[in-house]
Amino acid sequence: MGLHTLHLATPELEADLGFFQVLGYALCELEEPHARLIPGSGPELQLESVGGGAALVPVFDGLGPREDLEGNPLRYAPPPRGAVSRGQARVWGPVLPVVDLPSSLAWYERHLGLAEVFSEADTGWAELEHPEGGRVVLAFAPDLDTPAMLALGVRDAAAEVERLREHDLLPVWTRSVPWGRMAAYAAPGGLPVLLLEASSSSG
Repeated sequence: MGLHTLHLATPELEADLGFFQVLGYALCELEEPHARLIPGSGPELQLESVGGGAALVPVFDGLGPREDLEGNPLRYAPPPRGAVSRGQARVWGPVLPVVDLPSSLAWYERHLGLAEVFSEADTGWAELEHPEGGRVVLAFAPDLDTPAMLALGVRDAAAEVERLREHDLLPVWTRSVPWGRMAAYAAPGGLPVLLLEASSSSG
């Protein structure tokens, strides 16, 4: 039951397409209200134009629960057909907000077959992977109104921030964490995007 796709509902399809292409995705298909973007590695991104706010939902192969222990929505579908071209982006995975991190870790291991590969209790961050591919990040959030985020792996967060600044894309915040450095951005449609430069202890 690997994670193969991240479905993004967005009110700003055209603007988000440009944003994610700057981040390193390759446009594979565009037939409004849908678009398919391919990274260099990790799950692909499927955008759908909607009238409401942005929402990110992981899509797994197989069948399973429609939401996790904390109410984060989950989807299931066969993997999409292979793409001819790929971008440069390295998708780390969806970052899902949770209140009870230990219980959520156990839930994903039991129901979806994911195994913990990294955790940092002090900051409330844990990463799980599936043997068939795909990583899910669980992040402690005292308020479950916190939206899911898209995390992209980068080699040098500071250099990437400077590159994006040349495209007039400015970070919402930057910070250091015990396992690396992060820079947060907001896609035009409202999705939070996290650039993550991880040390060897994570990923």
